[in-house]
Amino acid sequence: MVGFVDTHDNQKNYSEKLAGKDAGPYVGTVKFTDDPLRQGRLGVNIPELTRTKNPTIDDCIWCQYLSPFYGAKSVEATNPSDPSDYKLTQHSYGMWFVPPDIDTEVLVMFARGETSQKNAFWIGCVQQPLTNQQVPGYGSSTFTELASDRSTGRERGIAANATGETQNYGTDLLPVGEKNRRMVQNAVSAESANSFRYPVNRILADQLESQGLIQDPVRGTTTSSAKREAPSQVFGINTPGRIRDDSRELNIGPEGTLVKTDRNPGHSFVMDDGAEDGTNQLTRLRTASGHQLLMHDTDGVVYLANGSGKAFIEMAKDGTISVYSDGGINLRSGRDFNLHSDMNINFHAKGAINFSAEANVVLNAEGYVFAMGDQGVFTSSQNGVIQDYALKGITSHTPAQQLHAANGQFHLQGSEVHFNKPMGRPGSGGGTSIEDWGPSWLKPDSEYVMIKVTGGEAGDNAEIDIDDNQPFIKGKVNKRANKTTVTDFVTHEPYGRTSSTQQKKDYVNEAVAQIKKTSPEISSTELELIKAELLKQPTVKAVADKLGKVVKLNDSIKLPIKDLNNLLGKATEIQSLINDPKLALQNFVYGKVAELKSTAVNFLKSKFKFF
Repeated sequence: MVGFVDTHDNQKNYSEKLAGKDAGPYVGTVKFTDDPLRQGRLGVNIPELTRTKNPTIDDCIWCQYLSPFYGAKSVEATNPSDPSDYKLTQHSYGMWFVPPDIDTEVLVMFARGETSQKNAFWIGCVQQPLTNQQVPGYGSSTFTELASDRSTGRERGIAANATGETQNYGTDLLPVGEKNRRMVQNAVSAESANSFRYPVNRILADQLESQGLIQDPVRGTTTSSAKREAPSQVFGINTPGRIRDDSRELNIGPEGTLVKTDRNPGHSFVMDDGAEDGTNQLTRLRTASGHQLLMHDTDGVVYLANGSGKAFIEMAKDGTISVYSDGGINLRSGRDFNLHSDMNINFHAKGAINFSAEANVVLNAEGYVFAMGDQGVFTSSQNGVIQDYALKGITSHTPAQQLHAANGQFHLQGSEVHFNKPMGRPGSGGGTSIEDWGPSWLKPDSEYVMIKVTGGEAGDNAEIDIDDNQPFIKGKVNKRANKTTVTDFVTHEPYGRTSSTQQKKDYVNEAVAQIKKTSPEISSTELELIKAELLKQPTVKAVADKLGKVVKLNDSIKLPIKDLNNLLGKATEIQSLINDPKLALQNFVYGKVAELKSTAVNFLKSKFKFF
């Protein structure tokens, strides 16, 4: 800054100017932040000393930064003989906070009671009235407005209509900025000041919308703000944010110098002990672009996501880990790579599934091994033999030609060799039709294989995916068709976390919890066995049927008949909602949480949170 160069003696007359003055502390106003020494010093105007709120450059004084914690290796431990040797130089450490914006008030003190520039320190920042909604974590509010929402002829900012933004984003809980103090400062009471609405922070709202999180009050919007309650239960810090490329330049510096004022959202670190209603107990680390690490105690969720919304990892309360990537997942191990599931391992690929081994490929099942190909099944050995063995017989059948050929000898061996009509597939009763040999019993959805396809090519039932480039259109979830055979389909946010499989798990968890509570004599091992058996059931109804049998047959279970009946009735309600695609729960399953309005769905949302 011209006229405000740096040396401790560049304004030698300060000692004379301030001679005999009270050493303070004083409340000063920041006018310079560009410290040539880069030590966090501020050029401050102290009105009590300068008698002006519009200081000249010469009126301002350098105030040194007083860090809550700082240290450096003793200068006596250095050696000037080799200044490039890292070990022989000083090492610094400590806490650092960027300088506050122009016109922020700071508390200034003069060390040793000497009113001089050399001994001036800024020791803290003074909050402006009603301006801490965004501290420390860009708190959201339902009490919002936009310029386009203001009614003609109505006093600006008062009782504005936020319907437009609710429609745009599909929710009325939106990230906000601070109330305009030029309007609020004339309020005659706290009540009248509170009547002014918050402007929507569209930068952050648009960012959350592109991530698919704008309608998610857990992973997206947050009530964590200093203004949520008094005394505040929110702790943390957020940075000012980078100056925008399109920032205005205003004449608010000393003697009308230009200052860039407009910023993007910054980084934030929030520790929230929770709202009065018990929600929002969390720790969140979030970057300016939207990368975040969330540890949410209320919902029992650990959530790690990138700013684009195209990748996330979530650890749920019940131990479920969900991973989503729009760009691919790459894993490598220098040694063994082990996968183990106590239940099923499911694979689904839109393209091919390729397995390759430089040694052997081994398929082993204590049950059956099924191989099905809609267009065909091919087996080949390019340099060896193909051998089939079965203890109880080998059968094959086709309604078309069946060819067997060999360039060498062709041998048929048996106690008897028949050249007549086939006897039929074992267990078919001697039938010889194609249905007896394969299609009637070996299909993907047969009782033997039980591959269930979710989704399809068209219609509401096919829309199980979220468009990763545009997750919302005018506040409505932008779903797209996809299909899968896995039990839980992970997609871009807003990812539905209450699929039919999850509802089954939640139901089992509640049942096991009630058994544990009412049956103190039952062992943890037995409880785990019961839980595993219930989870094996394909549907909630099947779980309920098995639960009824387990309770009746196990003398160690003391679950009252009333509680059992309540559980069985709840299972019927859940299953009927799952089975009926016309109900609002269908949207709930697919992730459209914001539009759930039915009584049944609200019941599920409030009741099915067991662990």
